[in-house]
Amino acid sequence: MNLCITRSQRFAYSETFIRDQIAGLQERTAVYTLHSGRYPEREENGTLLSPRAFWLAHKGIKTLVGRNNYFSDYGVKKYLKTHNIDVVLANYGISAAHMLVPCRALNIPLLAVFRGHDVTDKKLLAQYGEKYKALFQYATFLIAVSERLKKQLISLGAPEEKIKIIPSGVNTSKFTPSTEVIREKHFLGVGRFTPKKGPLHTLRAFHAVLEKFPEATLTLAGKKDGLFEACEALVKELVMEKSVHFTGVLDHNQVPVMMQNSLAFVQHSLTAPNGDTEGTPVGIMEASASGLPVVSTRHGGIPDAVIHEKTGYLVEEGDDSAMAHYMIKLCENPELAKKMGLAGRKHMQEHYEHSDQISKLLELARAAVASKS
Repeated sequence: MNLCITRSQRFAYSETFIRDQIAGLQERTAVYTLHSGRYPEREENGTLLSPRAFWLAHKGIKTLVGRNNYFSDYGVKKYLKTHNIDVVLANYGISAAHMLVPCRALNIPLLAVFRGHDVTDKKLLAQYGEKYKALFQYATFLIAVSERLKKQLISLGAPEEKIKIIPSGVNTSKFTPSTEVIREKHFLGVGRFTPKKGPLHTLRAFHAVLEKFPEATLTLAGKKDGLFEACEALVKELVMEKSVHFTGVLDHNQVPVMMQNSLAFVQHSLTAPNGDTEGTPVGIMEASASGLPVVSTRHGGIPDAVIHEKTGYLVEEGDDSAMAHYMIKLCENPELAKKMGLAGRKHMQEHYEHSDQISKLLELARAAVASKS
């Protein structure tokens, strides 16, 4: 089976889950990848799919009439035919909506993976509402990374029988829990400083923790953009400069080490003003795989990944005081933190193991090809 995978960027640092998806599928079948843009423009090696003249014409027309496929269809169709692609797996609904045109023209089955913002961002939904209706009709399967996203797809008109829940998953073998109870009050958060990650809420909750445990520390790792300056300002305003550390982007090999030396993982995810929401955050899955209890929110796919009072604690979006309460509870009970963390690792191994999710994707791809026959 020749499988084509699309993604909007080749080296987006925050999209390790797509790179892991590609690597996992490449071990089991022939995989071809396209990238650069909502409607892919380049092969894996960077070669343009369409002749450069077509590409330049596409860019020129786009500035006049908005996003279009006038010259992109040619290159994508040619690529799919040249490589005898049997099925396309498009990451994000917006990319799948564009891939619908060449797939339908060539009678190639299409699987669409929805991850969060592509079915919740208000602006995107306004732009892609009609395209999604056509996508829902043509796609063989619609893949949601959480139960909540499945419900959102249904509300948009997607047929329930086509929707399959497959989270990105986590390779638990890459994360090893500490063999000892962590008594230092170190909290860790990993992720972009975007509104839906709620970093300002995490900082306010941590400030309440400091009032009881002034020796506590919070490390936030992630690209210093978005709300980063606001976070820096809040840390200064609350006089937490000695207790809060911003690392910037970490090498992926550094994250497991930091998780081994932390008491708990914290992330106050919430719905952003533009409607953007989480799918199932990779950072939370990796923390659980590392044996860390998670303090987070009842948002997106988090309630599926974190079992309240068993593998961590969940609070309502915006409830900083409740988040602080549970962080303090873990500071007071490091043995409980260890017990919950190990339960979280077991939950990841049983329900989120990366290889199992790859098997599910491959099974759907083969079923899609068989249904065409």
